[in-house]
Amino acid sequence: MKDCNDSGACMGRREFLVKAGFAAGSIVLTVSTLGSTGVAAVFDDVTVTVGADSPLAKVGGFQIVDSSAGRLIVIHSAEDKFVAFSAKCTHRGATVEYDAAAKQIHCPKHGSRFDASNGSVVKGPAEKSLPEFPAEASGQTVTIKAG
Repeated sequence: MKDCNDSGACMGRREFLVKAGFAAGSIVLTVSTLGSTGVAAVFDDVTVTVGADSPLAKVGGFQIVDSSAGRLIVIHSAEDKFVAFSAKCTHRGATVEYDAAAKQIHCPKHGSRFDASNGSVVKGPAEKSLPEFPAEASGQTVTIKAG
């Protein structure tokens, strides 16, 4: 057992609080960095029904869906082909939309544009691609698979 009468043997209250603060700050920075580097969050598979009145019923349509990892944008890109990306702009986190004429995903807040075939940045200010998730069509449903 340490003898706390020796000033070098035990940590004082102030030193403890400073070290605890640094540790907590390090954890917060690590978690926030992981969230902003494009590391895909793990989520449960999401299944979307594509009925006749669904925005996904026709090629060029898109729909924003909620998942346990946040919002996803699902795009009907070609006959029987769907793609899915994070709907959170990598610049400042606004919800993106799809421009079918340009075949690009765009952010209405700051103008970033992304290639709808792979999520790569076409025009900034965003510098990172949108995370992509596999989307599989089967009958009247599209399933977005967890990353």
